[in-house]
Amino acid sequence: MGWYMRLRSELCCVLACLMLLGCGSAPEKRNAMSAEAYRHSERGDRAYSSGDLPRAAAEYQVALRGAQAIEDAAGIAVARINFARVLRGSGRYEQSHQQLAALFSAPQLAYPPNSLAAAAIMQGQLYLEQEDIAAATEWAARGEQICQSGCEVRPSLQLLRAQLAMRNHRLDEANKLVEDALGALNSPTQAVEQANALRLSGELAYAAQDDVRAISRFEQALALDQKLGLPLKIRLDLSRLAQTTARAGRTVEAANYAARADAVGRASTVLTEPVP
Repeated sequence: MGWYMRLRSELCCVLACLMLLGCGSAPEKRNAMSAEAYRHSERGDRAYSSGDLPRAAAEYQVALRGAQAIEDAAGIAVARINFARVLRGSGRYEQSHQQLAALFSAPQLAYPPNSLAAAAIMQGQLYLEQEDIAAATEWAARGEQICQSGCEVRPSLQLLRAQLAMRNHRLDEANKLVEDALGALNSPTQAVEQANALRLSGELAYAAQDDVRAISRFEQALALDQKLGLPLKIRLDLSRLAQTTARAGRTVEAANYAARADAVGRASTVLTEPVP
């Protein structure tokens, strides 16, 4: 599946709702250490969204140490997942695996089920990107087991299963899973995940040679990512649109999308460069 091999490295972050595990409004009462860890987590979220992975990693590490110091199980889980996400984005897969595996090994704390399910799903995605389909499938099953009683990250699990189905050429099954996930993503707070699901739907349409549907899905994802202000995702959407319109013979549009993707990429690089 050549198209999959070309695109799989960027089919990431479908676990966008993981960000919501660490974001959202803070609880009414926090002790000083917990509040400080939360502030660093928020800073990490902002750095990650802007594409500044080194800064995000540093902030999440501080948040993790703070949460560990007071045995804040929920805070530890969020920080490890977020740190793993950054390591994954930097191509440091083994270290990312280690952060996630720590949530399933001693010392065992009362981690929230949603966080454990999210960690299992991300492990599955990591293995998928590393072409270890058997391990990815095992972790998807583990996530399914955790989610049996219901969990907020089920749409992410459906998208992982869709990627596995797509990887195994089961496009009809993958499409159904993606559409089911989109049907569940009906809240404004799930816009990031919805954009990722739309993008995956576009990938499936592209694989099926349905350029009209692929373009429509990528355009919808782009509109959401622009509203959310996510440069990395905007560039990805534009790149996908350039690729698909080119295949559809719409050369002028393809060139325009490619130029826009390049401009966004260059601007994003400047934004994340250290200030002299």
